[in-house]
Amino acid sequence: MKFIFEALDTIRTKTWEAVAHLSEEQLHTIPDGLGNNIAWNLGHIVASQQGLCYRLGNAPLLIPTDFIEKYRKGTSPKEWTSKADINQIKEYYALTSIRFEEDYRSGLFANFTEYPTSMGVVLKNIDDAIVYNFGHENLHFGVILNLRKLV
Repeated sequence: MKFIFEALDTIRTKTWEAVAHLSEEQLHTIPDGLGNNIAWNLGHIVASQQGLCYRLGNAPLLIPTDFIEKYRKGTSPKEWTSKADINQIKEYYALTSIRFEEDYRSGLFANFTEYPTSMGVVLKNIDDAIVYNFGHENLHFGVILNLRKLV
């Protein structure tokens, strides 16, 4: 698992580096024909990790539930009444990255609840969830790179 945590740290760093130079307007632009923007994808990465690993691991969430609800699967910034707080996303992005391995090593996720994902993969334990989450974060990194070309 040491490798997967190193890889997660790398993908999180690369993702943030890919957007660091963008303006607030670019982060919030929803390209024509699409349903989300870069800001939503960044928040979704954090919210999904909390749901897949902490919620299913029956561990206390590191971020507020309302944040997770705002960025969960099936939501869109088209529904928002105000723009995303990029500084808040960045704060949660860092916190959930730093604490994740510590919480794993401490055994915090020992009471994991098995979960069938929408992709048809059954997560049976925290190790499964971490690997699945890594794939999910990579997917959204790719989405962010493509959105960056459109904004």
